[in-house]
Amino acid sequence: LGRNVTPSLVEKIKPDVLILAAGGIHDIPQIPGINGRNVVTSETLHHQLKFFSRFAGPRLLRWLTKFYMPVGKKVAIIGGRLHGCQTAEFLTRRGRKVTVLDTGTEDVLAEGVVYPLLRISLLDWLDNKGVEMLTGVKYEEVTDKGLVITTPDGNRRTIEADTIATALPLKPDTALIKSFEGTAKEVYAVGDCNDPNLIIDAVASGYDTAIRI
Repeated sequence: LGRNVTPSLVEKIKPDVLILAAGGIHDIPQIPGINGRNVVTSETLHHQLKFFSRFAGPRLLRWLTKFYMPVGKKVAIIGGRLHGCQTAEFLTRRGRKVTVLDTGTEDVLAEGVVYPLLRISLLDWLDNKGVEMLTGVKYEEVTDKGLVITTPDGNRRTIEADTIATALPLKPDTALIKSFEGTAKEVYAVGDCNDPNLIIDAVASGYDTAIRI
């Protein structure tokens, strides 16, 4: 625990089997301004929530995350699938005005919710709370005023926001997997590290690998 696991460390331990379960990589669109102070990643929000949860109970945690988060009152979320819609719900419940934007069609909104009725319920809730959902857009740049996009009809528009939050699906960590090749007789990659999906899929891949070895 608390150590950076490297290929040389694994070679020193000399295991018969190595299982990589290090998680996926956060997908950050490479557009001008994405490294600005008004941009926060879902990874940052996640780590902050974990930090607060170490010291606060559920009721205090709700109060803390309502006032002490690195986001302003108006938030534009890059990504409208499960990750983006859940982030939108989280922020809306804490008094933020949220706009969700995705490059795909309306069919991808809340994609990843296990049960269709839950997906419909989530989208209805967001709609009733005034969350604007824009699809088919192209992310152009982040400015001091917000997120600049190109709409499906080719018009350029600025979504005014105090904060731009990225919440795109994770990507597999192919570089990590490749770096550990040959460090053990058998090397397996499980969960988001190999195939980003839902928690149930990550658990299943770990189980299947355990059975295999």
